[in-house]
Order: sequence, then structure tokens, then C-alpha cells
Amino acid sequence: MTVLLGLGTAFAWAFANVFTQRVSRTKTRPAVIMFWILIVTTAAVLPLALIVDRLEGPWTFAGLAWPVTAGVLADAGFFLLLRALTKGSLSVVAPIIALEGAVATLLSIALGERPSGLQYLLLVVAMVGAVLVALEPGRRTAVGAPEAVLASLAYAGVLVALSQSQLPDLTTVGITRGVSVLVILPAFLLVRQLPKRANIVPLLGCGVLDAVGFVCFAFAASIGPLSVASVTATQWGTAAALIGIIGMRERLFVNQYIGIAVTLAAVTGLGLAS
Repeated sequence: MTVLLGLGTAFAWAFANVFTQRVSRTKTRPAVIMFWILIVTTAAVLPLALIVDRLEGPWTFAGLAWPVTAGVLADAGFFLLLRALTKGSLSVVAPIIALEGAVATLLSIALGERPSGLQYLLLVVAMVGAVLVALEPGRRTAVGAPEAVLASLAYAGVLVALSQSQLPDLTTVGITRGVSVLVILPAFLLVRQLPKRANIVPLLGCGVLDAVGFVCFAFAASIGPLSVASVTATQWGTAAALIGIIGMRERLFVNQYIGIAVTLAAVTGLGLAS
């Protein structure tokens, strides 16, 4: 069940990022994009959390610390994701950010999980693949790659924080997204811009899919090991890369195709070996 829920997260986030890239290319300010998507996500999750979880605790500082941390880190990751998608190709950015699962696995080691020797090897292979994706002939790094790397670190922290929450799953996601809205609110108030008519459907689609992805991951992390939930959830990089190459006809260099294949194979291996 953990793997199935993780893959549900992967497909939801992959298609959400297709919508996100479409909006990011319309020269809309990041604060506006983030605010409206987060509003949709929060509006989708909070009522469901109230109905299902019925305000179950623990409502303590320790209980709230992890969801609040996840909300703050999620905003940092979202902003960096938008910067990466504005500059670079989805098929390049997605596999790099999908390394969040590998980073989350490394963080889970610090929290007490003990991967096997094969898992350690696959983590190294995944990192090598990401380096190949990030290299673009004639440039030090591919366009959008530095922002994608930083986004992967932020999102890895989100995955770990969600898995450590002691609150019910839906409540955890609702608080996380609610905090994200509050964090971005001051920046949004500086511009106070309604979304363009052409962006309404993509923003709604991204918000709903984001909510589905977060809910699936919260349940996956609560049922099984964080390493399994993280690695399967970040298969969204597989789907997003294929969408970019096949559906959006993005063209890459040979080393980047090899890097995508190596990264995705390593991530898949981590899921099977967990």
C-alpha cells in the first residue's frame, strides 16, 4: 500500500508540474502563482481534514513543529521550482528535483533508518545521474539546474517533516499548506494580483493535484518506511521527464538523456530495494 500511495503522489505531482510550468512561462510573479495554488490546495484539504480527523491532537508545540516546518520549507522549494521551470526544461528540472527522495533517504538515516549496502550504492548512482542531467555542453550547468538542486534539498526536508508529524495525516497536510499560505501572504499583498483568465484552469489543476499528492504521501509515510514512501513518491520525476520529452517535445543533449535514464533507474532500484 505504501508503494501504491507513493506512486499516486508521483503521478499527481508530475501533472501538477506541467500546469505549473505553463503558468510560470506567462511572466506571472512567483508570489501570485504560489498564493493562488496554495489557496486551492488548502481549500481542498482543510474541510476534508476537519471531517475525517475531527480535530484530533496532539495540539502541542512538539505536535505542530513538524507540519509548520514542512510548510515553510515547501514555500522555499516551490519558489525555487518556479525559478527552475521558468528558465529550464521540465525534462531536465524534474529528475534533479526528484532527487529529494534520495536526500530524504539520507536524512532518514540520521533519524535511525538503516539502508542496505545496495541502497547506499544506488544513492551514489542517482547522484551521478543528476550530475549528468545538470551538465549542458557550452555551459557550466544546464539552465535551471542550480535552482532545481536547491529545490530538491528543500523538498527533501518537507518529506521528512511530514513523515515525523504526530498529528493525523490530513490534519498534517492541512496545517502544512495553511502555513505555506501565511508565509507567502506578505509577498502576495505587495502585488495583490488576480490570476489571468488563461491561467485560472492551470492554477486550479495544479492546486487540486498538489493536494492529492500531499495527502497520498502523508498516508504513505504513515503506513510504511519513509525511505520507501519518499523514493516511490519522487517517481514523479520519471513521469514529468517523459511528459517533457514526449508530450512537450523538449530536446536535450545525449549526456542529459543518459543522466535521466541513470537517475530514474537508480530511484526505481531504491524503491525495489527498500
